[in-house]
Amino acid sequence: MNKSRKLIVIGDPGLDGAVALAMALASSNLEVVAALATAGNIGHEQATKNMQAVLGRLDPARWPRLGIAPLASYELDGKAWHGSNGLHGLDWPSATPLNAPTSDRLLVELARKHPGELSLLNLGPCTVLAQALDREPALPELLSLVVLAGGAWRDSGNSQPGVEFHFHCDPDSARKVLHSGFRLRLVPLDASRPMVISPAMMTDWGTSTQLGGFLAELMPHGLRHAQSSLGIEGVPVEDVAALVALEFPEACTLRPMAVDIETKGEISRGMSIFDTRRQPGSKPNAEVVLHIDPEWFQKTLASRVNP
Repeated sequence: MNKSRKLIVIGDPGLDGAVALAMALASSNLEVVAALATAGNIGHEQATKNMQAVLGRLDPARWPRLGIAPLASYELDGKAWHGSNGLHGLDWPSATPLNAPTSDRLLVELARKHPGELSLLNLGPCTVLAQALDREPALPELLSLVVLAGGAWRDSGNSQPGVEFHFHCDPDSARKVLHSGFRLRLVPLDASRPMVISPAMMTDWGTSTQLGGFLAELMPHGLRHAQSSLGIEGVPVEDVAALVALEFPEACTLRPMAVDIETKGEISRGMSIFDTRRQPGSKPNAEVVLHIDPEWFQKTLASRVNP
């Protein structure tokens, strides 16, 4: 079956980012042409190692090109949830990439090579995408769709009150992306929080597929951490929500909205602002995903673990 959509994934691979990349590679609807690392959950060097390690563990029939995470430093990270190396201590082999371009350079190269053909799934801070915009101002016209995992509307936030982690890391880049004219689909915490892999979902997993074996190795680490640190029976996989929203918009409740980012607030830096006034002060700049049918998520996961 021919792949129907060429996809670039930008990620800072912690657990849920690794699962989302693995599910994208297992999709018959997608051709993942590049996996671009970015700092976020972990530092830029570890992010590149993790992206390479996940690809090596999955060993897809057609490897996507790898982008090296550019130098970046944020005031926070995700190690408290994802472990010191981002993968809960799993030590998968990771060869040092030779002569690989930085993620922003590779994004621009591929967008110019395939104008109008590429979708982008951004599962980390917006740093790489903003740097690519600096290199190629026409990027919004070259990409067909950008799906961002980021922001919080009515959700309480996951980095500080009312603030989502990805936008908190680099709010200036997030604001730049929101106002650059991309065709954007935004998946805030309001829609992604319910995406949880429960122990019951794990019972039918087989190891005959790459994805099944990968999840069987990775998810028990996440499950133990969720039980001990959050007191929940299941592993949140918020980045997977963005993948579902990209592949299956029919599973989503979507609303065009004007969205902005607070970049200077002392306690609100990184907060996403959704203009829901009866007469908004600006035009919508994103399709905001308000809800994702959890059955779509469960069926999609099950069909790729045991096709």
